[in-house]
Amino acid sequence: MTISLNYIFKRLILAFCVVVGVLVFSYVLILATPGDPAVKWAGNPRGPGAVKAIQLAREELGLDKPIYVQIAVFMYNFFTGNLGYCIAYKGQHVVQVMITSFMSTFELTLLAYVISVPLALYLGLYSALKRGGIFDNIVQSASVVLASTPTYWLATLLLLVFTILKISVYGTASPRLIAETGFNTITGSYLLDSVLQGNMQVFVDSFLRMIPPALAISIYPIGALTRLVRVLVAKSLLEDYVKASIALGVERGTIIRYFVVRSIIPSLVQVSGLSFTYSLIDAMVVEAVFGRRGLGSLLIGALNTADFKIAVTLIAFIAIFYIFVNTLVDILQALIDPRVRL
Repeated sequence: MTISLNYIFKRLILAFCVVVGVLVFSYVLILATPGDPAVKWAGNPRGPGAVKAIQLAREELGLDKPIYVQIAVFMYNFFTGNLGYCIAYKGQHVVQVMITSFMSTFELTLLAYVISVPLALYLGLYSALKRGGIFDNIVQSASVVLASTPTYWLATLLLLVFTILKISVYGTASPRLIAETGFNTITGSYLLDSVLQGNMQVFVDSFLRMIPPALAISIYPIGALTRLVRVLVAKSLLEDYVKASIALGVERGTIIRYFVVRSIIPSLVQVSGLSFTYSLIDAMVVEAVFGRRGLGSLLIGALNTADFKIAVTLIAFIAIFYIFVNTLVDILQALIDPRVRL
């Protein structure tokens, strides 16, 4: 179907307003937290020249101007991509650090959903077909438990188990292996970077280290999506067109594949897309537990060094990503389901 340009335009305007609001609120909130960014930027100076060094740092960072001027300048720099350099990572551009960190978190979250979505679809579908039976009761109980399990707790438990088994899963990749093979970070995604460099040793090591944190992240979507699929399939099985197909003697497999599964795809796509953005936050927590590079370690470093540019940009970046995924999912749902009108 044709997507309404008016709808897309309205969504873009709304998204812009939300991002502006997030930038203003985040900027004021971050500056109100303890710690002076100018002190960190000046290198924690001591002695007689400390006051002057801090004042120069404030001027360089623009913190000597009124708050409304600071916000206006920061928003202009944000939308033009000229955010300067990090306090925590001197010599590196804010945008560069943000992109490489995001790619690391994104590949971890993506692997979690490669695991969770097919598994949830199978469990929910089979549970609905066997509803009322032992398998259905077990799956329903397990899905509630999985959806309610704290991600950080499970991540800590998995790390403890692998540590006891003397299997190294801490970190993004082995530092020794990186040094020996001459691996270099290009995009921030270790899997992609290792493929681009033809370094299969780092690829295998990084992939194996991704599995435990990805399992921890996948627990919530497995539980939530399994329950959703079961409800949707059970409802679809009671539709008149399904009953008519059964009465006409259509094979059961054909009914499930072409009628039941296809009818639940729009709702599954929408919920999966929204939960993916939520899982991005879970990934940031899991990264801290497993000592992985990504948005989680970036945020912790920004808060420890009072790097307000990184902190505000990160919050706005997550908001933009959420809006983008939400809009994309709505458009995909409209393309998949002709009943939806944008």
